[in-house]
Amino acid sequence: MEKGFTLIELLLVLALMIVAGVVVFMNLGSRRIDVDLVATTQQIGTLLRQAQSDAMAQESDVAWGVHFSNATSVPFYALFKTSYSTTTVAGGPYRLPPTVAYATSTLAPGATLDVIFSSISGTASVSTTVGLYMPKENTAFSSTISIASSGSVSF
Repeated sequence: MEKGFTLIELLLVLALMIVAGVVVFMNLGSRRIDVDLVATTQQIGTLLRQAQSDAMAQESDVAWGVHFSNATSVPFYALFKTSYSTTTVAGGPYRLPPTVAYATSTLAPGATLDVIFSSISGTASVSTTVGLYMPKENTAFSSTISIASSGSVSF
């Protein structure tokens, strides 16, 4: 009896490897998409907390805030001091990744939103939410950042 593998055995192993490769590739592809949403949510939350911290520490003796813009072809957010303008931007602007968009229920197309934190107390100028979602994916890929008037930021 000769030792070795038959053609059927080799084809079976090759087919199993292809199926396993396809499953891994599909899972990694959806994971990459999820990473964009999670990373953007965390970056916005961190920027909001930085604005609050700078305001409470009276950095530059002014109020600090975060500007959200859904008014351009590329939505963005930016850290600013005093009031938002291109000359008062202290961080950013940071563009949303192409796979992430603002939820129109929280920031309509063409709209902007400024969340300003007051000096010393760190209270927010508005109590609001900023929703993010993935337009090319199903509704399971979404997140919400909540800003309370007390200054609490959660996501």
